[in-house]
Amino acid sequence: MSEYLAQRVRNTGVICILTLAGFAGQSAWAQMSDNVQGMAAVNLQEPHAATPAEEPAVAQPELPDAPRPSFEPVNAAVQPSTSVFPDFDFSGGALDASKFVVAPSNPERVHLNECPYDTSRAKECRVHWPQLLISSATFLAFQDLGNLYTGYWYRYETTTGKWFDRWINSAAGWRWNVWDDDNPYLDQYVGHPMMGSITNYFWIQNDPKGMTLEMSNTWPYWRSRLRATAFTTAYSFLWKLGPLGEASVGHNGDHPIYLQDGTVSNETGWVELVTTPVGGLLWTLGEDSLDRYVVTKLEEKPRRPLTLLLISFLTPSRATANIFRFRPPWYRDGRQVKAGSFWSDPAGPEDIAPQPGKAPGDLFTDPPAAGEATAASGAVRRVPNPEFVPVWPYPGGVHEFGAWWGLSLISGHIWGYAGDVKYMPIDVTYSYLINPEGKWHFRYSPEVTALAMLDWPTPDNPNSLDKRKRSYGSGVSPVGFRASFYPQSRVQPFLSTNGGFIYFMDRVLSPQGSQFMYTIDFGGGLQIFRKERQTVTIGYRYQHLSNANISLHNPGTDANTFYVAVSRYRTRGYR
Repeated sequence: MSEYLAQRVRNTGVICILTLAGFAGQSAWAQMSDNVQGMAAVNLQEPHAATPAEEPAVAQPELPDAPRPSFEPVNAAVQPSTSVFPDFDFSGGALDASKFVVAPSNPERVHLNECPYDTSRAKECRVHWPQLLISSATFLAFQDLGNLYTGYWYRYETTTGKWFDRWINSAAGWRWNVWDDDNPYLDQYVGHPMMGSITNYFWIQNDPKGMTLEMSNTWPYWRSRLRATAFTTAYSFLWKLGPLGEASVGHNGDHPIYLQDGTVSNETGWVELVTTPVGGLLWTLGEDSLDRYVVTKLEEKPRRPLTLLLISFLTPSRATANIFRFRPPWYRDGRQVKAGSFWSDPAGPEDIAPQPGKAPGDLFTDPPAAGEATAASGAVRRVPNPEFVPVWPYPGGVHEFGAWWGLSLISGHIWGYAGDVKYMPIDVTYSYLINPEGKWHFRYSPEVTALAMLDWPTPDNPNSLDKRKRSYGSGVSPVGFRASFYPQSRVQPFLSTNGGFIYFMDRVLSPQGSQFMYTIDFGGGLQIFRKERQTVTIGYRYQHLSNANISLHNPGTDANTFYVAVSRYRTRGYR
């Protein structure tokens, strides 16, 4: 009997413990349900049971509400634009109506098209100074290199004497009492206004308060263009008097120049400091007018890149500014310009034309009409769309089209023995992916040398001011291969080799040399994917140029060529 009572006591204790645990779990579940109430569409009903009198509930601290989920499908085509970089989607699949994203309760981001009228000083509407300085510095270096490359006296004056002292003397020798700087008329009144318009667009394309505005008689538009003019004025003074401008590279102002009519000048004056910002503003207004009333009408339907390039000549300053930020010449911040070609991105789900009564990007239709075969009554079916193609699973693609520019200032001597030779090639490239699978990719990569410059010393020339000679040529390298490693990575190292020929306008490297030169190179570098189908490449090639003894003299030369390249990828049937 005692054992029976003991067993009943133990069973009663276990039941009490389980009951208390159940009450505790029900209270916790009820508290959690109260916190998330309003986020879900399902009401959770707490079971009610006859229990002893409940103890007073302990006050819980109030917690902030979580962001509410949005059950609307994400459609990139209707997302408002901003001045900051968009979020990247690496899912690779098409979005459907069942997917949702978590949106912040109080979005405060100012959209790009609202920045011209924003008064809150939002971060998204501030000037993009890093990109502005990079574009401006690149353009300044391009101008200096152009002067050094085309002018013997620029190179001579820059490398002669004490550089710092000559820069100070050049700035101090500026003729502030003279208007004309004795340069050609086209330089003063055409070249410099165009330069001012280019720097204007450097500012405009990095100022969210003006980058999306079209030509209009409104205060936001004029404010944007006047701010750009102020930036161009500062850039013009830097170009003429700064440590990286003509006062330091070429030392304009500290030495006399004898003109053809016998007059003496130092090629300084007010004209360029005025025509650059003022003429640049007028040039910018003219291009804005053409862009609004002519270019937009020509871009109403997708066009081939060559056609868009020709249209870009209507707005040359904006096209040049786009190139210096690594954009196509026809790029616009305020609208999308579509190029219809093999190299353009195929249509995605966001580009599907909506059916009557459907929203853009809707991948579903109504249930089939009566009499049509269906898997289940009332089921929905996807819209058949032959234009929609899947995403290529790797960075890059099967077909690559690009271009590269290189420069060699130091000669090698493995095969050739001609020294002190400068070499500058500009090539157009194509490559075809041979092995899509594997841990590395192998490509056939022929090239066309659009322009090659060869510069070599001529010590026997009796003219003391002409001790070097320069010749230009073009050619092709039909034999080319490239091996890329880590094909899944955003940064891919590679090794390459190419072989072909270049035909120059003059006999090169020697009076008894040949105009026809064979080329072969070996090199490598890094290919950096800015986007899944766009790359920037930094590389090096050891290039040998020789006429293979087809002339009386074959000195040959080796070039240590460092280069940069840009590429675009496409794969037929894939995005």
